[in-house]
Amino acid sequence: MGLNMLSDMLKNMGEQMGMSPLVYAAQTCGVHLEGNGKKTKGYLWYYIHEEYLSVVHCDFVFCEDCKLAMPPNALYIALRLDEFNHLPPGRIVSFMEEKGRDITANMKKGMRIAYTEVIYSPAFYRKHLVDCFSVLNDNPVEILKNMGGEHNWPSEMVKILYEIRQCSLDGMAAELFYVAKSYELMSMLIRMGNNRSPKNAADYERILTVVKYIDEHYMQEVRQETLVKLSQMSSTKLKNLFKRFTGRNITGYILEKRADSAVHLLLDTGLSVEEISAKIGFETATGFSTSFKKHTGISPSAYRKRMQFNCFKDPSQKKEFAVR
Repeated sequence: MGLNMLSDMLKNMGEQMGMSPLVYAAQTCGVHLEGNGKKTKGYLWYYIHEEYLSVVHCDFVFCEDCKLAMPPNALYIALRLDEFNHLPPGRIVSFMEEKGRDITANMKKGMRIAYTEVIYSPAFYRKHLVDCFSVLNDNPVEILKNMGGEHNWPSEMVKILYEIRQCSLDGMAAELFYVAKSYELMSMLIRMGNNRSPKNAADYERILTVVKYIDEHYMQEVRQETLVKLSQMSSTKLKNLFKRFTGRNITGYILEKRADSAVHLLLDTGLSVEEISAKIGFETATGFSTSFKKHTGISPSAYRKRMQFNCFKDPSQKKEFAVR
């Protein structure tokens, strides 16, 4: 995915949301798209560095239901700091598309989107990581694929995305800043993958098997003896390597997966807290509420009310919205 593909992908996304570019002063880098007030209200800004990466930040709300489609040939990995979502503070979400599939998303009226993101094209890690630094074992696609989408990322990575968001530089100074921070962010991702991945290839594959099993069965009872058998390790070794690989112990990983699923059920369905509790594998609603509050900071009922309140009933009347 080169320069044109990065540009086309972001431009197309803006057009689908009824956004058009604003004419900016000559010294300001990047492209600033503004919502038309009918489909969206707010802005989407992006800066593209050659064929390798783009930096994006946005804050907008949908004024009507909108269906978004990604180009089928889009290939990328992205690291995003959500500023208006279910993620607790200090959490980043990663996205990866390595097969160029057709991807669509139905966005509801009143939904607010606000994030800062760096998107890397395959050309970035082919040239800069493999050719220049010979890190064949450190492919960021493999790191993200094996570690899942959401993590308790190092605070340094969160700080970089905040710095990108708050940058007030212009022209070449801004361009150099964005590129440097994007490289620094990728460097930290690779370092994190190296620190967490078992050095023994066989152990690596076994831990990966355990993670994949949990990802497919976390809404059910996951028994320790089943995981030990799958890993072909002792219980102690499994626990140690699993925490090193994921950054969490096995129970914490399962509960976090359940809480993330609960978030989507709370927002996207009319299921009661009791029904959601049973659906994601908790024996009691009390146990679910306690676990959910530990993960998000508030109870399931309070979370649902807060998100419903934040989805503006009439976005077009929202004053002073999405000011850069």
